[in-house]
Amino acid sequence: MKRLPKYLTALATVTALAYTAGVVFLTYKTFISPPEPEREEPKANTFYDDDIADAANETNEAIERIKAKYTPEEVCIYTDDGLTLPGYFYINENGSKNTVVCVHGYNTDSDFAFATMVEPILEHGYNCFLVNHRHFGGHEGKFTGFGILEKDELIKWIECVNSYFPDGKIILYGTSMGAATIMQASDRDLTDNVVGFIEDCGFTTCYDEFRFLTKSVLHLPATPIAEGVNVLTKAFLDIDIKTSDSREALKNTTLPALFIHGGRDNFVPTYMVEECYEACASEDKKLIIYDTARHVHSHFKYKEQYEKDIFEFCERIFEQ
Repeated sequence: MKRLPKYLTALATVTALAYTAGVVFLTYKTFISPPEPEREEPKANTFYDDDIADAANETNEAIERIKAKYTPEEVCIYTDDGLTLPGYFYINENGSKNTVVCVHGYNTDSDFAFATMVEPILEHGYNCFLVNHRHFGGHEGKFTGFGILEKDELIKWIECVNSYFPDGKIILYGTSMGAATIMQASDRDLTDNVVGFIEDCGFTTCYDEFRFLTKSVLHLPATPIAEGVNVLTKAFLDIDIKTSDSREALKNTTLPALFIHGGRDNFVPTYMVEECYEACASEDKKLIIYDTARHVHSHFKYKEQYEKDIFEFCERIFEQ
């Protein structure tokens, strides 16, 4: 078999490297600053079934209903890199001191992510505090922190709640990246009144998630792309996407924990919640997988059972 001339070999090598570098850069740009999601009439896609439009309609209706019925108090935190981020505190008129802190996920905001849960939380007698992360939903910040920066900011959000109710109790409730944020903060020096957490569809590490999506969505070699993205996030954002591991944090937590995942989630694969659940050192933990739900759609697919599971946990933990 004849060898290719050296110049052709060199050209092929340069072309391959340039292609890989281009893919890495585009992947990096897409993940740190994704396009705005379609919220009016989203279409079924790789990650969501046909009922995503119904879920979006239900969410938009809930947003309008909440705006008409409630006026939250707006509070802000100031991040270590100079951003001002707003949170919205729905204080229950029944005088409750106990609060569910809702932490949203990637490429959304708290209004949209938790619109259908604000009323149930209030109706069950708790305050509802909505966190907003950097960059998403039009908030300050040119890029996301993938939960790595947000887990530090979660401490500031907890301080906000405690400025209102220093002798109240807090349960943290997060979805997707917000769920990972909570898990990765679970071994931090949280205040004693944080009494438990609920995570819905959180991932193990940002790096693992990049690798999974690169392989399953882009159909490209996972490790080279993820390593390349990590080089860029470290160089430009000072973020190492390998550093925060939900499993490692969970090994050191004693907080009561409710783990939730969709059985058909192919955005954050179900094996990740199983690994997180197994790693969790808490003696009070429970794992629920809603068989036919896609990513963060368990509430829409199993509305009654989902709320029953959520509020049975909240009632039991708050009353301890």
